[in-house]
Amino acid sequence: MARNRRLQSPARSLANRLLRRFGNLPLVQRIQNYVFMHVHLFVASLGRICRTPIASAMTVLVIAIALTLPASFHTLVDNLGRAAGNLEATNHISIFLKPDAVNEVGSRIARKLAEHPQVKEARLVTKEEGLQEFRRYSGFGEALRLLDFNPLPAVVAVTPKDSLTRPEDVDRLIEELKGIDQADLVQMDSDWMHKLAAILSIARRTVGMLDLLLALAVLLIVSNTIRLELHAREEEIAITKLMGATDGFVRRPFLYTGFWYGLGGGLLAWILMSILILLLDGPVSRLAELYGGGFELEFLDGGKSLPLILAAAGLGIAGAWGVVDYHLRRMAPT
Repeated sequence: MARNRRLQSPARSLANRLLRRFGNLPLVQRIQNYVFMHVHLFVASLGRICRTPIASAMTVLVIAIALTLPASFHTLVDNLGRAAGNLEATNHISIFLKPDAVNEVGSRIARKLAEHPQVKEARLVTKEEGLQEFRRYSGFGEALRLLDFNPLPAVVAVTPKDSLTRPEDVDRLIEELKGIDQADLVQMDSDWMHKLAAILSIARRTVGMLDLLLALAVLLIVSNTIRLELHAREEEIAITKLMGATDGFVRRPFLYTGFWYGLGGGLLAWILMSILILLLDGPVSRLAELYGGGFELEFLDGGKSLPLILAAAGLGIAGAWGVVDYHLRRMAPT
C-alpha cells in the first residue's frame, strides 16, 4: 500500500499538469482531440483482433452460430406466417341467404359488410353463378337440367381480417352475421383456424425464449474473451491507472473490441442465414408446387438484417462493459 501511494502521488501530479495544459485548449480543438482518440482506439482495437486471427475467428464463429439459431427460427416462423396468410386468402365465411332472397338483397348485404372493420372482402355469389359452379364440379349437371327452377340460394362470401392471428374476433363476427335478417345459414370451419393460431403462438413464444438464452450465450462468449485479454494486459492497465487514467479511458478500447466481435458475429450470422435459406428455397418451392400452390422462402432484407447485426454489436459492447467494469472494481484500492 505504501508503494502504491508513492506511485500514485507523482501520477496525480502528472495528471494535474496535463489537465492544466490541455484544459485551456479551444473547444473545437478539444473536440478534435476527443474524436481522434476514439477513431484511433476504434481502429487499434480491430488491429489487435487481427493480430490473433485464429482465436478471433473462432470467437466470431461461435457468436455467429449462437445468433444463427434464433435468427433461423425467426425466419421459419415468419415464413410460416406468410404461408398462413396465403391460406387466409381462401378462408371464407359463407352466408347462405334465404331461398326467397333475390340477388339485389344479397348485393346490398355484401356492400354493407364490405364496410365492416373486421371484414377484408365481401362478395356476392348469385344464384346463377352458384348453379353454374354446382353443375361444373358436382357431376350432377344433367340432372339439374331437368329442373325448371334454381334450387340454390344466393351466397355472400366474406373474407375476415386477421383470421389466423385473432380467431376469437372471427367467432364474434360469425355470431354477428347470424343476426342478419335474410341469412339462413352462416358456415365456416374455424377449428383448424384456432389450431393453426395456437401453433404459431407457441412457435413465437419458443423463439422469444431462445432469443433470450442465446443472447445470454453471446454475452458470456464476449465476456470470456475480453476477460482473457484483460488478464493479458493487467500490468498495462495498472500502470495506466496509476498515471491517472479514468475508468472510462481504460474501458473504451475493450468496448470497441466487444463491438468488433459482435459486429463480425452478426455479419457472419447473416451470411450463414442467407446460405441456409438459399439451400432450402428450392425444396420448399417444389413442395409447394406439389400441393398446388406457389410459395418461396423470404430472404433476410435490410429491415430484418440490420436489427440482427446491430443487436449482435450491442451484445458485444454489453458483454465487454460488464466484465471490464467488474475487473476495474476489483482493481480499485480499498
